[in-house]
Amino acid sequence: MMRTIVALGVLLLSSAPADAQYFGRNKVQYDRFAFSILQTPHFDIYYYASEHDAARIAAQLAERWYARLSVTLDHKFARRQPVILYASHSHFAQTSIIPQMIGDGIGGFTDHFAGRVVLPFAAGLGETDHVLGHEIVHAFQRDMLRQRGRSLAMLPLWFAEGMAEYLSVRELDANTRMWLRDSADADKLPTIAQLDDPRWFPYRYGQALWDFLAAKYGERTIVKALESRANGGAIGRLKDATGKDAATLSKEWHEFIRVATAARSARSDKSEADKNDARLTRIIGPEQNGGRMNVAPSISPDGRYVVFLSERDGYSVDVFLADAATGTVVRKLLSTAGDAHFDSLQFIESAGAWDAKARRFALATLRDGHPALTIFDMPDGEVRQELAVPGVDQIFSPTWSPSGAELAFSALKGGVTDLFAIDVATGHLRELTTDAYSDLQPSWSPDGQRLVFATDRFSSSLSRLSFGRYELAILDLATLMVHPLGGRSGGKNIDPHWSPDGASVYFVSDAGGISNLHRVDVATGQVAQVTDVATGVSGITALSPAISIGADGRRAAMSLYWRGTYEIRTMDLAGAELARPIQTTNVPTTAAAPIEAPVASAGASSVPLGASASDGFLSKPYVPRLSLAQIGSPYLSAGGGAFGSFVRAGVSMGFGDMLGEQELDTAIQVGKEAVDNAVVATYMNRRSRWNWGVSGGRIPALVGASETLVRTTGAAGDALIVRDTSVLQQIHRQAAGVIAYPFNRAQRIEASVGVDAIAFDQRTTTTTYAADTGRTLSDATVHRSGAPAATMIQTGAAIVYDTSVFGAASPVLGQRYRLAFAPAFGDLSVLTTVADYRRYFMPVRPFTLALRVEGVARTGSDATDVRLLPLVWNLRDIVRGFDTDNETIRTSRFAVANAEVRFPVVGLLRHDVSYGSLPLEALAFADCGRFWIPTAINVRNAETAENAKQSFPGSSAFQMQSRNLCSAGAGARINAAGFVFEFDAVRPFGPASNGWRLGINFQPGF
Repeated sequence: MMRTIVALGVLLLSSAPADAQYFGRNKVQYDRFAFSILQTPHFDIYYYASEHDAARIAAQLAERWYARLSVTLDHKFARRQPVILYASHSHFAQTSIIPQMIGDGIGGFTDHFAGRVVLPFAAGLGETDHVLGHEIVHAFQRDMLRQRGRSLAMLPLWFAEGMAEYLSVRELDANTRMWLRDSADADKLPTIAQLDDPRWFPYRYGQALWDFLAAKYGERTIVKALESRANGGAIGRLKDATGKDAATLSKEWHEFIRVATAARSARSDKSEADKNDARLTRIIGPEQNGGRMNVAPSISPDGRYVVFLSERDGYSVDVFLADAATGTVVRKLLSTAGDAHFDSLQFIESAGAWDAKARRFALATLRDGHPALTIFDMPDGEVRQELAVPGVDQIFSPTWSPSGAELAFSALKGGVTDLFAIDVATGHLRELTTDAYSDLQPSWSPDGQRLVFATDRFSSSLSRLSFGRYELAILDLATLMVHPLGGRSGGKNIDPHWSPDGASVYFVSDAGGISNLHRVDVATGQVAQVTDVATGVSGITALSPAISIGADGRRAAMSLYWRGTYEIRTMDLAGAELARPIQTTNVPTTAAAPIEAPVASAGASSVPLGASASDGFLSKPYVPRLSLAQIGSPYLSAGGGAFGSFVRAGVSMGFGDMLGEQELDTAIQVGKEAVDNAVVATYMNRRSRWNWGVSGGRIPALVGASETLVRTTGAAGDALIVRDTSVLQQIHRQAAGVIAYPFNRAQRIEASVGVDAIAFDQRTTTTTYAADTGRTLSDATVHRSGAPAATMIQTGAAIVYDTSVFGAASPVLGQRYRLAFAPAFGDLSVLTTVADYRRYFMPVRPFTLALRVEGVARTGSDATDVRLLPLVWNLRDIVRGFDTDNETIRTSRFAVANAEVRFPVVGLLRHDVSYGSLPLEALAFADCGRFWIPTAINVRNAETAENAKQSFPGSSAFQMQSRNLCSAGAGARINAAGFVFEFDAVRPFGPASNGWRLGINFQPGF
């Protein structure tokens, strides 16, 4: 009896280093930063030249946070804490410290391995101070937990992020109160046990929980919870720290929220504020043409259209044009998912703007890593101009001059936010303010002489590093002098827009505790509240733009937070003003700006940012050094069977530099047999846009095994059974180099070169048994080379494109392709060609039609040599319903076509693209492939031919035969903690088909 076993898996053998990807988007290092280190008593602040002054302020802020938090948490750092600063979010998104893509919603992070705090300067030093404090809390959490053998990564987000938000804010701010009030009004406050559900934003609800715990049980509760060793996870820690169970804490927390937010029950009688909401017309929301997040409205001057940003298509924030009366979406203007050149739409901090004639629309974007103003022809939506803005790092909230010749905007430069104007025709850029105060959201006056904007300059102190609330100011464009507008109401005042006659300014203020639309008279400074909503007129954050006023002054559009979503509502302004003047502290509009140093005019030197306290901080150049970053879990495995026993042990270690620009990964394995020993080392360098790496190692691979049972007669005439078991292994000794250049986040080229010396080991064990008793009579093992060794020079080149957008378990939108050529020469001469194209459509939400066409060919004089690894290891990855056998494993070329309909099960029930808390997708598919199989192995001597027959028995003829395999079926995929499992019911077609089969795969959908 003869049977052959083929290994189901093998170490990936490639001339490229381990982290080269078949597909995947690119994290592009558009810029190269020369970092230095600013040393404070407790921190190493990493920064580069353009943010030098701002970094000195951040260094003082970090030390101030340390002084506060070390007392509150009763803990001191065990070692110096690294803080890595980037001048803007566009620079921050290029960081190599983590491999993941960084979206607009990530304002900073603390990595769990090296404990590095990494963040960009935000749109205002006050916001930077908040994020820095938030991340330093994480550094404290990590340090305290590590000293007790625990990991910060094991705590739920509501526990860790909520605590960090509470300790960096210290009170329930108006934006958090808005979220809580909305849930309380709807009687939908979560219990503490429900906070693990992603429906409840961990930052806001976690912050509210810790605010309650600190108020009710004292801030010492925070330390007790972190130091607790109680069972039961995060809730067990709270129970241990407070002595109360989760149900009691939840009840007390809910009562605290209702009191703190003055929430009304949804079952109570309607209040006057609820009736006032009736004046707002909902045009875009989850059930009216939008998604759950519809923000940054911009109404056209004639009031016909509104542009807004939304994730209504489910997988990215896009720009839409809608009818302002009905909310009907006219067209999508721009999508970051479909356009590889646009990295960001700045949807959190920015909104677009129409010109006075409603013919052009300007939007702040990031294109290929650099700030730009994208100008659309309206209303057809074609991109008319992409205006690069050199000299700044990030731009927000453009506004047109009345003539349409210039655009003014707020921009980050060197870590601080100022106002700029650019000539649309020539690209000439001029600075309007140059200081360390935050200047946001400019709006050009109808007469073209002034800009109104939001600023913290009237309530902040740079010498004390005290950052106050935002108020309105007017910039005279002739003199570049800044004057306050209106009185001081005690709340934030942001997002100003002129009335058509220039006599008043509309803006958003939370002076009454809730963000509402207000109006200020420019001449008198008198403020009146226009809306009186129950939750808040708000964008995603407290400083996000939220309103737009039509140039005719008759209509306003605004984003409103309501029932856990952001809606776009409109309002007729005629007669809408409430008889509710706001009491303010008057500041005459003719007064000069009361700041500590004069506001610098354009071209003047900026206000010094570093206070004297930072003068003692030493600075030195950053010199990259590799250090141990992590140790993989050691393993020890043993087993046995028909093909012998094995014992293997191994460990991996990773090294890296502080900025993640260099990475060295090593792994070693030792086994009972010398052929099982393995060692691999891979080095990657990402210091520039050209990413390159080298790798080398000794890698064994099991490529085949066979067993033969023969019944015979011994010399004495007794019956014997002789079993021969053969195991064929390849041992690869490799050295290789790879280089890749990304054109943008979707497309790149790759090239590689390396040497691969392949040796063979065939271990044959002959065991003789007595047929009647089963007693072992003899057992002998013989090693032989198995096949002549081969050394090859391997080269490769590929072009890769990927704009795919993933759902829970597979791509759902976009396209991806790979075209690769890999010539190899030396003892074996072969060319491997790969052409792989995949496309994903969503003709009807939430159904995705996924198509794949792939062809792989191995050609050349040695294309069918047994010493080459198979092209197909697992046939189920290509055509479902079939197992890899002796025929398909000898494939020298194949072509395959796959079609699949996939959809989220929860989304189908909800009529949207959501997955809910169950990341499950259903699918129906059809697969078909053609495989060209040589019926003989092209070998060069009789010994190799014999080995070939032992490894791949059944070869006799010398010709190429084709084999067609097709199947269809249905199934489901589930994402379990990042691991995707696919379960199928498959109907293979063909003469050998045995009806329906059940199958399982362990990989995302193609």
